[in-house]
Parts: sequence; C-alpha cells; structure tokens
Amino acid sequence: MRSLARWTTRCVRRYRFDHNPLRRRSDRIEAVAVLITLLALVLSLWPALVAAGAVYQRGLMSERVEPGLRQPVTAVLLEDAHSTSPVSSQGAVLGVKAKARWILPDGSAREGVISVPPHARAGSSLEMYVDGSGKPTAAPRTHAQTVADATVAGFGVVAGAGGLLFLNLSLVRWMLDRRRYVEWENEWNAVHDRWRRPRQP
Repeated sequence: MRSLARWTTRCVRRYRFDHNPLRRRSDRIEAVAVLITLLALVLSLWPALVAAGAVYQRGLMSERVEPGLRQPVTAVLLEDAHSTSPVSSQGAVLGVKAKARWILPDGSAREGVISVPPHARAGSSLEMYVDGSGKPTAAPRTHAQTVADATVAGFGVVAGAGGLLFLNLSLVRWMLDRRRYVEWENEWNAVHDRWRRPRQP
C-alpha cells in the first residue's frame, strides 16, 4: 500500500502541469497524453455499464422464460454408467452416459441415453430437465450465471478499452523518447563543440 502511494505521488509529480523551467515541450505533451488516456479510460466505464446491463437483462429474461419450457424430472438408470462411457486414446473420459427412464409431468414414460455422474449404477436416480417434448435438455439459467456473465461483459469492455488506450500511450511515449534522444544528442554535440573551441586570448 505504501509503495502504491509512493508510485502515485511520483506520477503526479512527473505529469503535473506547472511552470518548472526544466520541463521540456515533450514532457508537457506526454503529460497531456497521460491525462487524455485516464479520461478516456474513465469514459469507457459508460459503455461497459451499458454492455453489462444488456447482458444482465437478457439473462433475467432467460431466467423467467426457460423454467416454463424446461421441467425437472427424476430419471432412473437402466444400466451402469461405465458401460457406455467413451474414452479417448489418452485414457480420458470424454463423456459419461447411460440409458435411463423418466416420467413426464403428464404421467407418460420416456427412455433415452443421458449424461450421468461417473460410476453411477443401474437403479440409481438423478434429477434432470426435459423440454416441452420430453427430451433431455440443459438446466435453466441461474441468477448466479446471469451476474457472472454481466460482470465478464463489463470487465471485457473496460479491459479492451484499457489495452488499446495504454498501447496508444506507449506508442506516444516511444515517439517522444526518440525525439528526446535526438535533442539530447544535439545538445551534447553543441556542448562538446563549445568545450573544444579554443579560447580567445
């Protein structure tokens, strides 16, 4: 925390606008570039909030609509899970599935292959969701997912804007540094010529 305070103080001293005669024109241009970058970064919060709000509202709509289209049912496994588990050439399980039977809200029975936990046994039951036609489907969106997606969307906008802004600032500083190096070289050459110039008697 103390190091952050020292870094902030050092930046303020470096980029503040004053009448210091030692500040060159390039230093003042860099200070303006830093100020513009910070202001633009603050302004990027507005589109970030707009993006996060749009994603959040879409998520809320999905939370309200999806439960009506997806209903929870209890499925009973008709076989062990490992009997139908596909395995890759490296030995990793790509997906654990098993045949199961479930009862729809209207009382009709359905059978099919569903995703199940590893090592699930025949006769065990698990909760799943079905769509309007009774087929297995994904669980409805939760509010935690909606909040997470909105946060990621807002942070993504700020991070993208910040990356572009600081990349632009780095380019400006690089150009100014090249100009400073040329000025320093010219000044040293001028000083060197004055030192080597013979004094008049």
